[in-house]
Amino acid sequence: MAVELDVFVGNTTIMDEEVYQLWLDGYTVNDAVKVRIEGGVMEECEASADVLLSDTMDQYRTFQMCERLLHSPAKLANQLLFQIPPHRQAVLIERYYTFDDVFVREVLGKKLSKGTKKDLDDISAKTGVTLKSCRRQFDNFKRVFKVVEELKGPLVENIRQHFLLSDKLARDYAAIVFFANNRFETGKRKLQYLTFQDFAFCAGQLINNWTVGAVDNMVEDMDVDLDKEFLQELKELKILITDKDLLDQHKSLVCTALRGKTKAFNEMEANFKNLSRGLVNIAAKLTNTKDVRDFFIDLVEKFIEPCRSDRWTAADMKLYLTHYTNSAHILDTFKASQLGTGAHILATGIPEVHRHLISIGSKATPMHPYCPHSVAIERLDLRLMECTDGYHWDPQTEHCKDINECETIPDACKGEMKCFNHYGGYLCLPRSASVIPAPEPPITPTVTNPCPLGYEPQGDSCVDIDECERDEHDCQPSQHCINSLGGFTCQCPDGYRKVGTECIDIDECRYRYCQHRCVNVPGSFSCQCEPGFQLAGNNRSCIDVNECEMGAPCSQRCYNTYGTFLCRCDQGYELGPDGFACNDIDECSYSSYLCQYQCVNEPGKFSCVCPEGYQLQGTRLCQDINECETGEHQCTDTQTCVNIHGRYQCVDTNRCQDPYVQVSENRCVCPVNKPLCRDLPFSIVHRYMSITSERSVPSDIFQIQATSVSPGAYNTFRIRSGDENGDFYIRQINNISAMLVLARAVSGPREYTLDLEMVSVNPLLSYQGSYQTSSALRLSIYVGPYTF
Repeated sequence: MAVELDVFVGNTTIMDEEVYQLWLDGYTVNDAVKVRIEGGVMEECEASADVLLSDTMDQYRTFQMCERLLHSPAKLANQLLFQIPPHRQAVLIERYYTFDDVFVREVLGKKLSKGTKKDLDDISAKTGVTLKSCRRQFDNFKRVFKVVEELKGPLVENIRQHFLLSDKLARDYAAIVFFANNRFETGKRKLQYLTFQDFAFCAGQLINNWTVGAVDNMVEDMDVDLDKEFLQELKELKILITDKDLLDQHKSLVCTALRGKTKAFNEMEANFKNLSRGLVNIAAKLTNTKDVRDFFIDLVEKFIEPCRSDRWTAADMKLYLTHYTNSAHILDTFKASQLGTGAHILATGIPEVHRHLISIGSKATPMHPYCPHSVAIERLDLRLMECTDGYHWDPQTEHCKDINECETIPDACKGEMKCFNHYGGYLCLPRSASVIPAPEPPITPTVTNPCPLGYEPQGDSCVDIDECERDEHDCQPSQHCINSLGGFTCQCPDGYRKVGTECIDIDECRYRYCQHRCVNVPGSFSCQCEPGFQLAGNNRSCIDVNECEMGAPCSQRCYNTYGTFLCRCDQGYELGPDGFACNDIDECSYSSYLCQYQCVNEPGKFSCVCPEGYQLQGTRLCQDINECETGEHQCTDTQTCVNIHGRYQCVDTNRCQDPYVQVSENRCVCPVNKPLCRDLPFSIVHRYMSITSERSVPSDIFQIQATSVSPGAYNTFRIRSGDENGDFYIRQINNISAMLVLARAVSGPREYTLDLEMVSVNPLLSYQGSYQTSSALRLSIYVGPYTF
């Protein structure tokens, strides 16, 4: 009597999500089985404990084999060893890189090195996370950090694209990388009330606003390095606390805005100077590495804790900081400054609030303030004692006296030249030259004047003489004569001051009337601005010029900055050497992993294309078109359509050859009553599969498994026919299953037809000898022309 042997054939990887999570959590196989039994899985599937143990062990082995691919998720999407649908791949990747907040809170900010990894035993005991899970999570942090360190551009986008993670998980990993890179102190006891999500929020704000990448998204480094230039400029904020007038004005603006809006107004007004000093000192010291690392603890100690002691609420803190920065923004001495957002550090810290956030606002560059007051308070004697070149101050006469350079300068004139002194300078003339003195005024008879000097008699009285009208004054032609009782004065024009009898130009530029540059001219001055600025209405201050509104030569985007402008490019372009033109980026030249088949560069972007027989899945992967499902095949009614890589194959519905007869679809049986069936397998099952060219070897490509076995039977597997060149071999797994292995790399298009036979020997079914029967699987293997 013949025994029918059913064989179940499949190639889909079976993965139970519950078992996968147990594996991720670090459970051993035995512990995982206990959890599954307690969850009622035995009642659901009516399986025995041994079967459940075997199933759990098989899945654990599969997960371990997949783990190498999960280290580089793009490889998991491209491999063909495990037949895993795309949606299931996404689940495997996302769960593998998911981490415990309680664990990451312990390692946040620490260096991702071997030293930290040695502490995982203590962290596991403290957090309750298994040691195996701690190691997986730590290795994931280190792996992501190492990969993105070599990439340029936005940090979150790099993590999302390279590791195929969701946006939320990519942002969390960006926070971990950012804190590890800058080594922020997060482990102090005073910071324990902050969760990882609190710090992740802060990291997102800092990455978007305080890093080098926030200013230039095409920098070579990843955008986790703080902008040192910006941190240096924060020192300018110290004027808010060092200038008493500015401090009082700032306090007045803040208190006016807060009055009547909070119960803590009195405390805010009383502690304004101390709180302002604390905030500004935090900002001004961020150029030091240690102060950057202590940024969060400084915020707690210098702002949050003082506010807590005065019983401020979280709303009070936010209201205070909002008005603090807004008031700094409108201070007259800062004019167009963006100081307001530069000091915007929002924090909450009261015990009743479960979510304590420290939100740092966008950065800004404060301007150097110009002095709002003219230099009007100077010592008068210092101003009067200044003499022009060629004169010196004579303290006896309190006037400027001419310097005789011919006496004070040795060899003032060279050669045969002779030195002649004159007011304010000297002349070098030939020795034969002479100086003709001015003619002496004619001597007139002296008339006795009974009136004082400057007066003349008129009748019996003395009246003032108007020397200016009579032209009896000695004012210079450039001076204006003003009569006075008993005399006159010589007044210099505007822009000049009188030194002795001379009018000397006032150098207004010495008194810093101009914000940028001052140019002195005779009798006046003019202010000039540095490039990128223009004079304000008062002709002294300089205001920024918005070059972007005045036709700056940027080919795509223009950003006005203080004193200049920056050109930026749209995504997919990079700034040229001239700083203005935007050139297309050839993304295809960066990496061979951008597209699964072929990358095509386009202006500002790139696209992926697939070969014939494939369609684009998403943006980069190529998915085989199943012509058998879409109806695009040309198989007849007596044929069956078989989908293969890039094409399809039509096979006869009945492929049974004599002496076999068809008993069901794809299954043929050789009746025992036919003599020719004696040495042939009892049944043949027809199956079809497709593989890619140049597949790595050795490679498991097909699994054959018996679904029912007689008690006492012993099974062996072999390749009965079709492998004349030895391209394949059979690796038996156990008594009921075996794996077909590709031994050598093969190229397509090509077709193999292999007869895989399972021989079953059962000594219990025969008294005279062992009973033997066999079944065969006729496997048609189609090798595609492509390697993916």
